[in-house]
Amino acid sequence: MTDVREQLLSIEQKYKRFKEQQFIFITALERSREHARDKTEPVSTVTQVQRYMNHHCSNSTDRRIFSLFLEIISDLDSVLKHLESLLSSRNTSNEGLNTCRELLSPNNNISQLRAHYPHNEINRLSCDEARNFYGGIVSVIPLALDLLTTYSRGGAAQRVTPTAIETSQNVETVADLDKDTSNNPGRYKKGAGGWHAGKPAWKPPGNTRR
Repeated sequence: MTDVREQLLSIEQKYKRFKEQQFIFITALERSREHARDKTEPVSTVTQVQRYMNHHCSNSTDRRIFSLFLEIISDLDSVLKHLESLLSSRNTSNEGLNTCRELLSPNNNISQLRAHYPHNEINRLSCDEARNFYGGIVSVIPLALDLLTTYSRGGAAQRVTPTAIETSQNVETVADLDKDTSNNPGRYKKGAGGWHAGKPAWKPPGNTRR
């Protein structure tokens, strides 16, 4: 696992650089979506970003940030394949890696993914961006990186594995990597950054009416 951990450390450094340029990434997506006449649709697959870079880039800055995003996705996929080959040689399987394979699949609809604390990618988007257009595409890398890192540190990826990752465009949301809220809709409430645990509204002390 040592070489896998070294690869993940390298990816984390690249991703740190990418996160610092998230605003540039979103701006590049905005321009490309307008050029491609996709303004009413969310960015829902990795393939969509590839298509924007190949056919709808308007400048070198946009092309560079798209290239960095796709490079990180490719690096994560390489780590995933390495881990899968190790498992295959031991005749074992792991649900966390299956989930990661779905996350990194180029044509998988990731528009409903939301990365939550300790990640802040969603919080750096506007409410409209997070809810409708970019919440999934900025969440895929941190979620996949979490799964692979957790597994590489001891094979405990079950702890961050969702009960199901649904790829249908009609799915409401993937609320968390280890929770499926479809059977308990009252537990979570939808807010600007996705879904969060429901809490009663705060009220100032001393103003309670009898």
